[in-house]
Amino acid sequence: MRIYTTQRPLGEVPVGALVMLPLFAMPLGAWAVRTGVWEFSTCGMKRLFEMPCLTCGATRATLALTRGDIFAAIAFQPLIIALYALIAIWGVLSLFTYLRQRRLVLSLSHREDLAFKALLVLLPAANWFYLYKAGI
Repeated sequence: MRIYTTQRPLGEVPVGALVMLPLFAMPLGAWAVRTGVWEFSTCGMKRLFEMPCLTCGATRATLALTRGDIFAAIAFQPLIIALYALIAIWGVLSLFTYLRQRRLVLSLSHREDLAFKALLVLLPAANWFYLYKAGI
């Protein structure tokens, strides 16, 4: 794996920074859930099949994260919290390189690309198994 920067073409937008923007709305969403403006009930898959869906616990994890309880957030939904962290890191790096008129590039070898794709399948499956065993 190789991470490097190149000259940014004129007009290219920092995609990572744009993808990161919804993370700033998390406190507003948490406030809306806590005050009852938005209400969430039990997930439909959990009600029908008595098994958690892939994102079960994400709302509780996000609420715990906005309260500053990182360990509870990870316990509720580890994959979502890891995804939030990766998006935040990518966004900050993307914005930083954009401000310096550069573009961030991640280069993977064929083997690393295959491992990354395998992780895209295995991590959600492992996360779902964890949610099932934890009773989320």
